[in-house]
Amino acid sequence: MRALVWGLLLLLTACVPVAMLRPPEPARGLEVSVGGSLLSDPFSGQSPVMALPYAGVAYGDGNLEYNFSVQWGLRGGVKLGLGPGLALDAGLTVPPAFGEGADWSQGVPVVLDGGVILGGEGVYFSPRVHLIGVPGSGGGTWSLAWQASLGTYRRDWVAEVGAMGGFGGGFLASLSAAWRFGTAP
Repeated sequence: MRALVWGLLLLLTACVPVAMLRPPEPARGLEVSVGGSLLSDPFSGQSPVMALPYAGVAYGDGNLEYNFSVQWGLRGGVKLGLGPGLALDAGLTVPPAFGEGADWSQGVPVVLDGGVILGGEGVYFSPRVHLIGVPGSGGGTWSLAWQASLGTYRRDWVAEVGAMGGFGGGFLASLSAAWRFGTAP
């Protein structure tokens, strides 16, 4: 059972987007973010944390945003602004097709995520749910995980703390930050 939990944690951190780093306002024009995350390391006893780089691109008109980010997994998503300080955000993440054990003959693991982003005046909170699966023959296998992010942002940077859990009792804590560059006025 312990091996199954650690295997699920490995799959999740390879697929699930750790950093959200998206304020509630949809992008106006092109925005690029570059940063990283520190997260609790469930894989080895040598270091209590591991670091992951983050890169993201978003394009929008202030109401609807299309975004793409890379942090181990490749995520494409959409954010819909519902009003000041309120947005819906959803995406699809697939792991990179390299590395040891990347034999996906039984199916490619995917993560569908969805959540709400609440905030304004430089602070946001985002609860979300991840549907994690390996579609394939026999109906595939699916599970759920939860994530909550609390962040602060300004025009040229964003930082957040996050927690993720629900996968066999495992839990990941993270601290993420990124610089933001954009074409919006």
